[in-house]
Amino acid sequence: MDVFGGAPRFLAYPRPVVVQSGADAVLKCQIGGDPRPAVIWERNNEKIDPQGRYRVFEDGNVYNLIISAVTTEDSGQYICKAKNSIGETYAAATLKVEGEAQEMELREENKPRFLIKPLSTRVGRGEDAVFSCKLWGSPRPEVVWEKDGRKLNEIFESTHFSVGYQDGGWFQLKIFKTRAPDGGVYTCKARNEFGEALAGAVLLVDAGPGHEEEGNLKMFAVTEGKHAKFRCFVTGKPKPEIIWRKDGRLILSGRRYLLYEDREGYFTLKVLYCKQKDNGVYVCAASNTAGQTLSAVHLSVKEPPVRFKQPLIDLEVWERDLAVLECEVPEDSVPITWYLEDRRLQPGAKYGMEEWGTKRRLTIRDIGVDDDGIYLCEMPDGGRSIAEVAVKGTILRKLPRKVDVLEGENAAFCVEVEKEEMDIHWYKDGVELRETHQTILKSFGRTHILVFVNTMPQDSGLVTFLVGRSKTSSQLRVKAARHCPPSCPVGVQINTERANAALLSWVPAQDSRKNPPSGYVLERQEVGTGSQEWLQCLTTDSATSVEILGDSVPCEADYRFRICSVNKYGKSNNVEFPRTVHLVPVARIQAPLQDALVPEGQDGLFSIELSASVIGTWFLNGTQLQEDERYSMRRSRTHQSLRIRGVRDTDNGAEITFIAYGIRDSAALYIQGITKSLEVGKPLELECEVADSTVPVCWYKDGKKLNLQSGWDVQSNGTSRRLIIPSAGLLHSGLYSCETSDDTVHFTVDIKAPPVTFADVPEKDLFQSVVEHEQLVLSCEISRADGVVQWYKDGTEMQPSSNVTMQADDTKRSLTIHSAQLSDTGTYTCRAGDNILIFKVTIREPPVMIIYPKEDVHLDRHVPEEIILSCELSRPSGVVSWYKDGQKLQESENIKLKIEGPYRRLKIISSGVEDSGEYVCDTADDSIFFHLSITEPPVQIVSPSQSQMELCQQTSERMVLSCEISRPNAVVRWYRDGLEVEENDNLILEVDGVYRRLIIPETTVKDSAEYVCDTADDSVTFFVNIAEPPVRFIRPRKMASRVEKVAGETLVLDCEVSRSNAEVTWKKNGEEVEDSRNITILEDSVMRQLTIHSLRVEDAGQYVCDAKDDVMDFSVTVKEKQFLVSDDIILVCELSRSNAAVNWYKDSQLINDTERYCSEEQGVFRSLVVLNAGLEDSGEYTCDAVDDKMVFYITVKEPPVQIVGNSGHPEHHMLVAGDDLILECEVSRPNATVQWLWNGEILKPDTRIKIDSYELVRKLVLSGLKPSDSGEYICDAIDDKLITIVEVQAPRVVEFIAELRNITVCEGEDAIFKCVVSPEDTKLAWRLNGKQVALNERTVISSNGLCHMLCINNCMVSDSGRVTADAEGLVSEAELQVQEQQVLFTKKMTPVVAEEYSEATLEVEVSLDAGEVQWMRQGVLIHPGAKYTLSHNGRKHSLTLHKLAMSDRGTYSCETLHDRTQAQLTVERECAPPVLNWLKYQLVNVCQLVLFNCWIQNRLRAVTEK
Repeated sequence: MDVFGGAPRFLAYPRPVVVQSGADAVLKCQIGGDPRPAVIWERNNEKIDPQGRYRVFEDGNVYNLIISAVTTEDSGQYICKAKNSIGETYAAATLKVEGEAQEMELREENKPRFLIKPLSTRVGRGEDAVFSCKLWGSPRPEVVWEKDGRKLNEIFESTHFSVGYQDGGWFQLKIFKTRAPDGGVYTCKARNEFGEALAGAVLLVDAGPGHEEEGNLKMFAVTEGKHAKFRCFVTGKPKPEIIWRKDGRLILSGRRYLLYEDREGYFTLKVLYCKQKDNGVYVCAASNTAGQTLSAVHLSVKEPPVRFKQPLIDLEVWERDLAVLECEVPEDSVPITWYLEDRRLQPGAKYGMEEWGTKRRLTIRDIGVDDDGIYLCEMPDGGRSIAEVAVKGTILRKLPRKVDVLEGENAAFCVEVEKEEMDIHWYKDGVELRETHQTILKSFGRTHILVFVNTMPQDSGLVTFLVGRSKTSSQLRVKAARHCPPSCPVGVQINTERANAALLSWVPAQDSRKNPPSGYVLERQEVGTGSQEWLQCLTTDSATSVEILGDSVPCEADYRFRICSVNKYGKSNNVEFPRTVHLVPVARIQAPLQDALVPEGQDGLFSIELSASVIGTWFLNGTQLQEDERYSMRRSRTHQSLRIRGVRDTDNGAEITFIAYGIRDSAALYIQGITKSLEVGKPLELECEVADSTVPVCWYKDGKKLNLQSGWDVQSNGTSRRLIIPSAGLLHSGLYSCETSDDTVHFTVDIKAPPVTFADVPEKDLFQSVVEHEQLVLSCEISRADGVVQWYKDGTEMQPSSNVTMQADDTKRSLTIHSAQLSDTGTYTCRAGDNILIFKVTIREPPVMIIYPKEDVHLDRHVPEEIILSCELSRPSGVVSWYKDGQKLQESENIKLKIEGPYRRLKIISSGVEDSGEYVCDTADDSIFFHLSITEPPVQIVSPSQSQMELCQQTSERMVLSCEISRPNAVVRWYRDGLEVEENDNLILEVDGVYRRLIIPETTVKDSAEYVCDTADDSVTFFVNIAEPPVRFIRPRKMASRVEKVAGETLVLDCEVSRSNAEVTWKKNGEEVEDSRNITILEDSVMRQLTIHSLRVEDAGQYVCDAKDDVMDFSVTVKEKQFLVSDDIILVCELSRSNAAVNWYKDSQLINDTERYCSEEQGVFRSLVVLNAGLEDSGEYTCDAVDDKMVFYITVKEPPVQIVGNSGHPEHHMLVAGDDLILECEVSRPNATVQWLWNGEILKPDTRIKIDSYELVRKLVLSGLKPSDSGEYICDAIDDKLITIVEVQAPRVVEFIAELRNITVCEGEDAIFKCVVSPEDTKLAWRLNGKQVALNERTVISSNGLCHMLCINNCMVSDSGRVTADAEGLVSEAELQVQEQQVLFTKKMTPVVAEEYSEATLEVEVSLDAGEVQWMRQGVLIHPGAKYTLSHNGRKHSLTLHKLAMSDRGTYSCETLHDRTQAQLTVERECAPPVLNWLKYQLVNVCQLVLFNCWIQNRLRAVTEK
């Protein structure tokens, strides 16, 4: 029986787990309990939420926690807690993650890093710019260059830049012929499989001079003091270069001029606080390599209705001086407001404001660089006076007041100071900036640049530039970009061709470049189980296919799969793969089958535990078993079992086999004799069956024949034999047998005393709760007075002590703890044999009371204030729980629970409206309520600062009304003339963070109104006035201003006006033209058209289209109808009736039909055709219809002479003096006459000039050309001209005045080749042995006038060869011979005499440091070794012989390639010298060092011995 009853207990504790970084970790524990316990996992006292990388699943009573892709941060202790209604328990498991350090070390070692970063540079417009950087990384990183966050191929043509790589890790970006738009921040991104690195650099392009002509001129009007904004939309590749000019002068960005490209792609010029001097023409010029385009607008600054008597005057002041601005208003009572641009000024220490009479004064004290700007004095009616205050000092170019960028964009700041190499500093929010990979600090002379690369919202702040005592500041605001989760994958497919596997594939969504996924999550669902749960099975970063193997699933089943894309902003919808797949895990045996010994007649049970859930088959002696009344097979995930009901003697030795996917295991079944167990007093009945009903049996006990006693009964009924003992006692235990003559059956009988049982105890008595130090008594009653019980606490047996007493009184048993302690809390068990009784004991502390506050607390607060709720307890050790609206609170990032002595505090760091509610501090004995009400703060309109604003615009323009409010989630309402507006196609309400905008994409006069932006707490009013723009003609017009027509043709004059409702008047020679039969006036949208259907000569004149604000004129010329010889003349007129008859006349003579004259009729049309017209057909033709007539004036002319193939452009010919000039052309008529002209003079034939003409060819030949013959030659055919520009040059003569000479030098000397070449500008090329001479440290090429020189320094033998000077094809050659330098002995060897056993050294000195020598003895080469030492130091060489012997005597020589020296070595024998001082005996200790000295002649020798 279970010792702990139904309380949870660990059957197998979790073991320590060690895994490699990146792998999945599985923590397991086996827990029993009834009812089934609820199990949770915790880490660092926080419950693990089973999602993301954490998964929890149960397998029977085994509980698993799986952590995917572990890192070293996952190392630590995990707690498994189990709890049910009876009790709870917990155990700890340790996880250790290895390999992360090595992996990180490998990653750090191989990831890309910049050895040399790209340097910022400054170039002139049109120059090339080069960025170079040196990178390390293995494998070699992939490098991408970007400009201002965009890839180069998106904004540049491929011919405008090149990207290269050179050995040694050098990467290069080159931009050809830079333009102004090329300036910006360039980033180099390097990436490989181990990581990525980023570095940036700045390119400045100095703009060169430019000139543009004004294009079409538009008009724009603005009230003085308001802003003017010009937008120009230009596209092109490469990206166009934009230049703005005012009245021809280049505009640069400054305090009042803002130049930028907005996020819609418009190039924008904004003129702030317009003044009268801003009147003029503004031109936007866009150009790239493909061409140029212009757009112009005329700005008219209107004076306000109420003017200042005396306006403000611009000032220039020095830093730290005093600035005084003064103006005069119309009346004494008029109040004014002072502004520095959009910031309202208040009087104080910085600003002094004075009023007397109509005069108003502003005094700016201790003026600094940030005081530089636009100052406004504003009257209540909106009238403004404006002045610029320029602060002169160290800083010449200041920072803008604020810079707004989107998240991910670059933020750039530029400052210019008065001197180079000044001590400058950049700060952000008071912290000095240092250069990093995301912060670029660069200086170019007097210009200093700061760039934040890939900005994030946390980069917002105040940027300050400081030089000396001067500073300038700018507010950087980084707006969070709107991010979206990725789209779901498409094209999902599943391939199941491979056994027990599924290949899943997919394709990223088409918009993956816009919202790229960081990875994909694959989930599976088991089909047929009734569960709809999807479990994550793997994640992948970039792969678009993955193979799922059977070994990756927990059990054999049919599975379906689905996938979704994820990034840091969320995940996409799931896409399910089209069909299911059957997968079988590769299982292993965890607990094999065991042989079973089963009593006959009882059930035999076999079980096997596998590592995975698979479907298996059971066999009995090779026969497959099926589920029936006798055989029962069960599978519970990884646990498989077989039950054989009522085993028989024939089953003895049977083989039980289990076979599954790749698994086979067997065990044996053995049958045991029958065993009977029963309690004292129960009847004992033994029964067996014989084969024949007549067979007698004998009963035995423990081998002795039974003697029947009173009450015993032996029965024989058919084949059944039975022994019955009515009331069994303990002495009846033993081995009984029933024997026949041929067989025996054994019965083992075990008679037991009745078990000790517990009397029922009320459930309330099983749960005891007492206060600390009180007495605790646990009692129970057992079934027998002699029953023995043991008491346990939390599984440990208890013993009596001074504080613990155990008592037994008859059948009552009790445990008494006289003074209970908190540590006595736990589970107490009373055991009596196999029966137990469990008591749950809780020892309570004395009640914890709340001392303060005594009453409920009511608090009203605003978002996002910090809120602290505090209680004081009666005991410092008291435990409290905090609740909000009945839900228990846990610590989080925004909620902190603090304990400080007796105080318990709940802190809400940043409160929100959702934090409102009823909070309770509960001690179990007492509680206090806090009623917290949190509301949003009043919504204020931050910008514009004025409560009323006036806005004047023209129709068809885009109007944007914008407000910045104090809270991004606040609701605002827009009103138009008191009525709330509703969105439609032409009115858009936009919400962008703290900005609220009302946008009318295309305004009309009807949009003039009073608009109000209302937040309920604040409002701002916009007075909008939309005026029709003046009517202008759109230029360039579609047709020329001068029109030539032929009588009888149709004339169409059209023009385009700026407004479709514009009214125009057509006039001819000052008189208004009206509609008639021959004249039609048409209006179509913005098009205005005048049509004269049949022109007459008298219709010629000056036509004007008058639009009041603008006019467009046309000069119309009507010529008589002309025909060329051989043309057919066709004259047509239209009658009012189709049956009318007409007569045709020429020069008043009636025309009759002939071969050349033919009159035709077709409906109301009458025509006359004159075939193959000649000059005589010229004249006046009349079509006479009796009641009306039409006259045609016809002129027939010879066709003009054309020069065949004439392009109309002059041809250029360059000839050398002495050549012949031949000019030839072909004319269109053989009888055409041409004239040849030279520089306007008619050429006549002479000895040098030949003019020829044959058929259609006209030819001019000029012999023996001279330079003076250069000029313009024209072939004039009256109607056409052929122009040829001829340039005659004197022949160029190149000659060597002095040629090269052969040179012989020694190695190491310099060789100088000279030649003299005419003329002076001759291009000379030097070659050595046929190869062009490369310039380096040893080779110098120079020229001086006619003299050219090649100098080869420090010549080497390999330089020998042929030197060639090539003067534009004329060659001079010479030989260079470099002689090897001889190595000679400067100090020869001298004879040496040395004693035997000593050393001898032979020395020489050579003429060169690098000279090599060889040592020889009697002709044999000496090699270094133990005997010989060869050494050299500079030019000195030596040979040392060690331990000289008499055999070393002889002649030694030293040789170089050019010299030799030798000397004699003499070795003398050593004579025995007289002993001057003999050795003496000394007495010493063992291991002591002894020194013996003796004097031999003049030499001291030392002998040491131990």
